[in-house]
Amino acid sequence: MGLEQYRAEVSRQKQEEILKAALTAFLEFGYARTTIDYIAQQSKVSTATLYKHFPSKADLFGGIMAQVWQTDVISSTPVSTDLPPRSALMQIGQEYAQLLMSPNIQPLFRVIIAEASRFPELGTELYHRGKEPFLKRLHVYLQAQVIVDKLIIKDIPLASRQFLGMINDVIFWPRFLIVDLEISENDIENVITNAVETFLARYLTSR
Repeated sequence: MGLEQYRAEVSRQKQEEILKAALTAFLEFGYARTTIDYIAQQSKVSTATLYKHFPSKADLFGGIMAQVWQTDVISSTPVSTDLPPRSALMQIGQEYAQLLMSPNIQPLFRVIIAEASRFPELGTELYHRGKEPFLKRLHVYLQAQVIVDKLIIKDIPLASRQFLGMINDVIFWPRFLIVDLEISENDIENVITNAVETFLARYLTSR
């Protein structure tokens, strides 16, 4: 490993340690009560080092959202436009549902909802790092299918929201509102399949 690679790896490890400490602190104390100094202490880095990675607390929270939502992975892996609509939508739905079921999503939503009125940047980070990459990825695929006349969609942004909403409203929000509500793998698959079939019933060119 060369010197530059070594430095990059050390930097990556420090960033991971900062994000891990920040996630624990935000979930335990909330956004307002968590300080940069405390996160630096818990992650065993200097405050100056922390600010090099994340210039503000909002940026740090955004980094957590990007990590939890796997924003970089989602943004860098477009859905193949060669896939037929049913297969592509099943893939997108399954990936979206998997993230909605990840253990830190609900606790982070609770932090955001509790403090968004005082810190509106939390909602902004949630949208830009969480749902927006999925919407953009879906938009690109749907637009490609409209061009080749496999789908008929006049409002692609609306259609994208409709599709993710059918999954989100059944898999995420009931579990968010009802403590200890369980949903099985079969339930999740059924939700996704029904969302796909409902979407295609509305927008597929030939049925």
